[in-house]
Amino acid sequence: MKTVQITIENGKSFTAEAGKRLTDALEESGVYLPAPCGGVGKCGKCGITVAAGKLPVTEMDRHFFNAGELARGHRLACAARVEDDLVIRLPDFGEEHFDALAGNGRPGVLSEKSSVCIAVDIGTTTLAAALIESTSGELTAAVTGVNHQRAFGADVVSRIAAASGGKGGMLQQSIRGDLNVLIGRLLSEGGCLPEQVERVAVSANTTMGHLLMGYPCEGLGAYPFTPWDIGAVTEDARAVFGVETALNCPVTLLPGISAYVGGDIAAGLLACGFYERQRPALFVDLGTNGEMAVGNRERILVASAAAGPAFEGGNISCGTGSIPGAICNVQIKGGAAQISTIGNAPAIGLCGTGVIETARELLASGRMDESGLLDETYEKNGFPLALTSEGRTLFFTQRDVRELQMAKAAVRAGVETLLLRYGISCDEVEKVYVAGGFGFHLDMEKAVDIGLLPGKLRGRVKAAGNTSLRGAAYYLTKTAAPEQISGLIRVCSEVGLAMDPNFNELYMEHMMFDSEVRAQNFESGSRRVQ
Repeated sequence: MKTVQITIENGKSFTAEAGKRLTDALEESGVYLPAPCGGVGKCGKCGITVAAGKLPVTEMDRHFFNAGELARGHRLACAARVEDDLVIRLPDFGEEHFDALAGNGRPGVLSEKSSVCIAVDIGTTTLAAALIESTSGELTAAVTGVNHQRAFGADVVSRIAAASGGKGGMLQQSIRGDLNVLIGRLLSEGGCLPEQVERVAVSANTTMGHLLMGYPCEGLGAYPFTPWDIGAVTEDARAVFGVETALNCPVTLLPGISAYVGGDIAAGLLACGFYERQRPALFVDLGTNGEMAVGNRERILVASAAAGPAFEGGNISCGTGSIPGAICNVQIKGGAAQISTIGNAPAIGLCGTGVIETARELLASGRMDESGLLDETYEKNGFPLALTSEGRTLFFTQRDVRELQMAKAAVRAGVETLLLRYGISCDEVEKVYVAGGFGFHLDMEKAVDIGLLPGKLRGRVKAAGNTSLRGAAYYLTKTAAPEQISGLIRVCSEVGLAMDPNFNELYMEHMMFDSEVRAQNFESGSRRVQ
C-alpha cells in the first residue's frame, strides 16, 4: 500500500494512504478543518494552500476559488485526493481570539493555596471555560475557543450522523483534546496548578454531552429521539477528559431536559432565576441551534427549532465565527457598505451579527424586498460588503438571505408557538432573555426590525450573555443549585414544533421580512391552539 508524507507548514508531519481524501487524512492525524457542510464540498470553508507538491484542481475548487487563487495553490481539502508528498499551509482561523462570551475575570488574585472550580460550556461551535475561586465564588479568569468537531458538520444533526456512522471515537477525541487545551489555557491565565482544582461542572446540549461521554447517538437521530442519558453524571476527570488530562477531581455533566433541549438550556434557566420567577418570562438561546423556553417557577414550556448555524456564520457563503476580522456591523450609505470588524482587523468574513445587520440594511435601503429577493443588480454575485487583504470581494448572496430567512423564521415561529401553547400574549411576558455570545453582541432593535423577535417585546429584551457557562458556575458555587436545576427540569414540558400546525403556519409567515407589522396584530387568542 502506497503512503505519502503530508507536512503542515510550521506544524506536524504524518503519513497517509495514497488516494485518501485530504480532509480524512487530516482528521485521522487530529487536525480538524471547518466543514459546516459536513465535508461534501458545498460550503468552501475547508480551504488550504499547497506550499509544495501537487494537488490537481477539481471542479469544486473552481467553484470557490478564482484563477489567481488556484494558481497560488488554494484547494478544498474535502475535494482533494493525496497521491504524492505534500506540504500544506492552513489558514489562521484566529481561534485563540474567538469572541465567544465567557465573562469578565480578575486575573492574578489567586494564591497557590487557593482552591478553585472550573465551569465549562460546550457549544456546537464555541467553547468557554471559567475559573472560580471556591471560597468566594468569584470568577477569576475566563477563556474561549472553537469546537473542532465542526470538521464533521456545523450542526448537531451532522454530528449525530457522523457518530452513528462510526466516527464517534474521533468526535470524542476531538472534544477531549479541545477541552484539555482550553483548561490548560485557563489555568495558565489564572495562575493555577491542576492540583488546585476541586471540581468541574460541564454544561452542554444533549448531543455535545453524548459525544463527550462517548454515549451512543443513534437514539438522538431518529424518532422518538431518545437520549442515552440526560441525568446529571459525575465521574473522575480522566473518565471524562481522557487520560491526557492534568486534572484529578470529579467532573459533573449537568442534567438536560430532552434530546434537543439539553443541559445548556437547563443551566440557562438556572442562571436567569426561573426557579423563583412568579411572572412568565421568555428565554431564547441563539446559537447553532435555536432553543427557547417560556414560563415561571411553576410551569415552563420548552422547544427546539431547527434554526441552522446561520446565526454563527455557518452556511453563509462568506460566513465565519466571531474572530478578529469578522464583519460585525454593517451600514449602507450612498449605496455602499460601511463595515466594522471584530478587533478592527482586515475583513475576512461575516459573523452572525453581521448577517442580521446586512439583511436589515438591505431591507431598509430598498435593495431587498419583504420576500427576501435582492435587487436584480445583486442577483448574480450578491451585495458587496468588503475586500479582504488578498483583494477578494466578500458578498452577501441570495442564498445567504434564504439561510437567514429560514433561521429567523424558525426562531420567531417557535417563540410565538410557545406563547400560544402557554396561553399568554407578548404583553404578559415580563422579560425576554436572549442568551449566547451572539445574542450579547446583537443589536436587539435590528433583530426586531427583521422579524427575529416580535415587535411587541421591544423594551423588555435583555442580552443575558453565556447563560450556559453562568449556570455551570452557579451550580458549582451554590449549595441549593442541584435541587433548583432538578426542580426546573421537573416543571418543564417540551413542545414538539415539527408536528405543531401553529408552528408550521407561523414559520411560512415569518419567512417574510415584514414580520414586525404582523407582530402588531399577534395576540395569544388570534389562533386556536390545537
